Amino acid sequence: MKKKIFQVVILILLLSYYGFFLADKIDLTTTDLGRHLKNGEIAMSAIFNDGATFNQLLKTNFYSYTNPDYSFINHHWGSGVIFYLLVQLFGFSGLSLFHIIFSLLVFFIFFKLAQKNSDFTLAALSALLLIPLIAERREIRPEIFSYLFFALFLWILWHYRQGLISHRWLAALPFMGVVWVNLHIYFILGLFLIGAFLFEEIVVPALRDKKKIKNLSLAFALTALSFLIQPSGLTGALYPLNIFREYGYRIVENQSVWFLEKIGIIDNPNLLLFEIVFPILIVSFILLFFLNRKEFSLIFFFLGITFGSMAFLALRNFTLFSFFVLVILAYNFDKILKKINFRPAVTKAVVLILFLIIAGFGIINNQQIILYSDKGMGLLLNNNAAAEFYRALNIRGPVFNNYDIGSYLIYHLSLGEKVFVDNRPEAYPMSFFKEIYIPAQEGDNLWETLDKKYNFNAIFFSHRDYTPWGQEFLIKRVNDENWAPVFADGYAIIFLKRNDFNQAIIEKYEIPKNFFSITGIK
Repeated sequence: MKKKIFQVVILILLLSYYGFFLADKIDLTTTDLGRHLKNGEIAMSAIFNDGATFNQLLKTNFYSYTNPDYSFINHHWGSGVIFYLLVQLFGFSGLSLFHIIFSLLVFFIFFKLAQKNSDFTLAALSALLLIPLIAERREIRPEIFSYLFFALFLWILWHYRQGLISHRWLAALPFMGVVWVNLHIYFILGLFLIGAFLFEEIVVPALRDKKKIKNLSLAFALTALSFLIQPSGLTGALYPLNIFREYGYRIVENQSVWFLEKIGIIDNPNLLLFEIVFPILIVSFILLFFLNRKEFSLIFFFLGITFGSMAFLALRNFTLFSFFVLVILAYNFDKILKKINFRPAVTKAVVLILFLIIAGFGIINNQQIILYSDKGMGLLLNNNAAAEFYRALNIRGPVFNNYDIGSYLIYHLSLGEKVFVDNRPEAYPMSFFKEIYIPAQEGDNLWETLDKKYNFNAIFFSHRDYTPWGQEFLIKRVNDENWAPVFADGYAIIFLKRNDFNQAIIEKYEIPKNFFSITGIK
């Protein structure tokens, strides 16, 4: 009984530790949440009236005036509906709470799978090590739904493999596939999960079971077909294989660990943690292979190496990798330790030492996050101030904006107001970023040409855009006599063109040049 209570307390502490990382207030100016909310708003309105607009939203760029008809598959529209309804019912604080509870549920499922594959102690130690890495993707994004489906797929497939549930449970996979394909692009990896279990069943003689092979093959085929049940049909089902072909803008989350370490532009403690965890994973497979080969799991090997490689190649895959490694590390070390047979006293001492080392490392390595002042739920203080200023004064476009703040504008502007760009690289041709967006901020000639073409009336920019071209552009506009800064806060800066339409606003709100410095706002 005492042991059970102790385990419950430890699990609560682990959940609280993870929850602490998740409890960041929302910043709409740097995330794509605003666009997801607008997607949800349009999707809900389509139910009652404007189906044509919804169809455009699903298959074209839609939100920009520069490339409104550019072909784009909106693969996450369903997530937008869920987020929108939550905000309408419970506000942004309710959305934050939902995100935290939802994420903790996913963690709990993976933790229980880790425990089932080892014991509570190994599962807890693995979780303690991995929680900061799991929390890498802690913003509110559609991928949180993918993590749940990964957990459910793995739960069903593992229990079926162990003979703990009947083949009827496999029928749930295609039904979940229909939902998954309309929520997030990771759906395609659901087939990889089924395929890994099917492959092991085929190639490992000791496991070969014709009924299981047949049932898993059927589940694989039906789940693949379920991915066709979304607005773009076969094209949408194959979209994950093509999304990076037209990806013209380099963003941090899509960069490799090696690249980020080399350029050193971000201070992310999880880069170091990944460089520790991935080698530990590889060593665990090697030790298991030589010490207890009968227990070597081909499934876990495929999952670990595949998701580990994905994480190394793109920061955005850290969380996905970490959830699966939570299960795999616990399993591998459980089977390794069974061959070593430490004495109980030694085992307890090792566990205590490991606990202290891992906990200490987690605290030291994540000091910035632990000391981060904007913990809580809902929006950051005055996060909507720039948009409220823009709307209250009835400022009109065309507006020139930077990449990151596009979704913020999409959320706040009326549907008829379009943006110059937003944070969907795949929704714009590569040439747009390479030949227009970036060069326009670097040189005056192209900027002036674009200004003549679009007749910009306003510039809405995040001064936290630390790209060289973004900073250069802001410095030039502050010193440009044709433009007047009328609003600046901790999130954004707004310039208006000096013309008759804006004259009254400029006279009242213009910010003097000496308010600004090259390093930011005084």
